[in-house]
Amino acid sequence: MFLMSNKKIIEIQQKVIFKKKEELRRKIKEKMQQEQMKKKKLAEETENQNKKILENLYLFKVYQFDDKIRLGCKTDGGYVIGIINEEYDCYISAGISNEESFSRDFIDKYNMNETNSYGFDGTIENYPYEYTDKITFIKKNINSFNDKNNTNLFDLIDKYSRIFLKMDIEGGEYPWLLALNDTQLNKFSQIVMEVHGITTPDGYRSKYADKMKCIEKLVKTHYIIHAHGNCHSPSRLGIPDVLELTFVNKRLFDNPPKLNTTRLPIPNLDFSNITIREDYNLNFYPFVNKTV
Repeated sequence: MFLMSNKKIIEIQQKVIFKKKEELRRKIKEKMQQEQMKKKKLAEETENQNKKILENLYLFKVYQFDDKIRLGCKTDGGYVIGIINEEYDCYISAGISNEESFSRDFIDKYNMNETNSYGFDGTIENYPYEYTDKITFIKKNINSFNDKNNTNLFDLIDKYSRIFLKMDIEGGEYPWLLALNDTQLNKFSQIVMEVHGITTPDGYRSKYADKMKCIEKLVKTHYIIHAHGNCHSPSRLGIPDVLELTFVNKRLFDNPPKLNTTRLPIPNLDFSNITIREDYNLNFYPFVNKTV
């Protein structure tokens, strides 16, 4: 029977330990390289996305419009609109949840009622009638198609021609807008809309390119007359990921307006969506044109 010496056993054990250490070093090195590659890829993706955001900023140009008021509460749920020389024939509230102070104030101000005012939200069982009972509630979500749970609003768009739309549907605005044509969009005299994920590549269930197509479509028929950053959302490059935008139809202007030079937010007109957070400062292009 062959017996190894203690020296030989120690040599073998040292070789095994050495191999294990070498394998561990190799794995650590590979992991570090992989992490570096991930960081590099993320940095490239971030740089490319930032470039896209800056390239598309022109779509969010705000135009000067001095005759503005706020309707609704002084927190999340209130919006700034323009006073225009046109009588609305339809009011649509898309996205209700449990806050309808804007609808209450709008319906009262413009003498609307349940025959020409409509509220849509498929996520709630009943309309919060403590705000107003002068509205017809339809338990459906806004979408690009019609079924028992969704509507594209085409029936109302066909019926009316001077529509005011208030929309906050958490990214659902994009599939709906992509389904509209210019003729349909021109039926809206004024729109106040929360646009979501404008700095996020593919957030809110829509690709970034599709989001920009929607904004491009909107500004073809409407001017943005007001912008407010929703401080519920994060920001990127100083730009809020969610913006509350007010659009007025271009047919209501005799001449193209100048770019906005009024500082944003506007005191006593704009208010933070959350009282414990400061409003986003939008005093830069494209929201405020300081060169004029």
